[in-house]
Amino acid sequence: MMYSKGKQLFMKGTTSAVTRNVSANVAKHRKPRYSFAVIDRRTVHVVGADDEDDDDDGPSAAADDAGVRLDTNVDYVTQVLWCTLGYINCLVVTCSEGMIVYDCDKHFKRIYSHSCEDKNMKEKYAKGIATFECTYLCVGNSNGSIRMFGPDEDGQVVFLDRKLIHAAPITDMSSCKQNLLSCDESGCAVISHLDCGELMIIARTKVFPGYPCTITEITRMGFLAVGYGCGTIRMFDPAIKITNGDAEDLILPMMIQVSAHARCITSMSAAKDADLLLSVSEDSWIRIWKIHSTTVTLAYCYMKEDTLFMGCQFITRNGSTFCTTAYNSPYITCYRLKQ
Repeated sequence: MMYSKGKQLFMKGTTSAVTRNVSANVAKHRKPRYSFAVIDRRTVHVVGADDEDDDDDGPSAAADDAGVRLDTNVDYVTQVLWCTLGYINCLVVTCSEGMIVYDCDKHFKRIYSHSCEDKNMKEKYAKGIATFECTYLCVGNSNGSIRMFGPDEDGQVVFLDRKLIHAAPITDMSSCKQNLLSCDESGCAVISHLDCGELMIIARTKVFPGYPCTITEITRMGFLAVGYGCGTIRMFDPAIKITNGDAEDLILPMMIQVSAHARCITSMSAAKDADLLLSVSEDSWIRIWKIHSTTVTLAYCYMKEDTLFMGCQFITRNGSTFCTTAYNSPYITCYRLKQ
């Protein structure tokens, strides 16, 4: 596989040193077709681009009507995610104060906010966002709990439930069908299942001490991919679980371990319709992995010298196009598979 560098989209700001620092939204019947959200400290930059933008190799600025600067009025933003809740197209932002939901169809009007400040629960910030089939929204918190939100009968976003899943601050979450994969700063990942609106813990990985989990992804095959601060990617099969002595929770045994990067993995993305996993790191490397039933092989790699990559995402379901962001850079860079 060979990818070529495409259009660079310019934003009026720079990328912060926050993991998973880009979220791409692909619209089928609307212009701009692509919308990218990038964190710049307390600000979120939304940049739009169309297909024809990729044909030019030079940098470009987004059109005035496609570029939006959202000042959250909080100390810092931790993560962003495009999603649909009920009939509302949303941009969800987690931050030092909790969670903010913007309505994308109403010029990014703030329609809901929820504070995670709870002195009894020691919740100081929110991080980690995942959704279930346009119905439920899950947000991780610094005390290890997961809060669940969803639309009410009137279509308004409301708080539904909170469940303590982790013993350390949650760093990232991802979902597929009714399964939720979450990870924390202690190096533990947990797979949960949504059953009648309630999260039920299925199993958890053993703690790999020394480095936190930084990123999670669920691949097309259903494998659980977890990235760590040491640059390692570990794969788990949710269908294989073992007992843990007298402990209540089952343990997920490690299936595959990949020494993927030399430094902290800052972002990963799994292609929806292909067995590909994209990863970036502080070590200046972009890598794409081909996932097989029992092995993982390197399909593509690219190094940009003196670059701290902070975000990446496949923006096509088959993995033919992806984007990246880098610390202190004002550009969103797109790459396209060579034909």
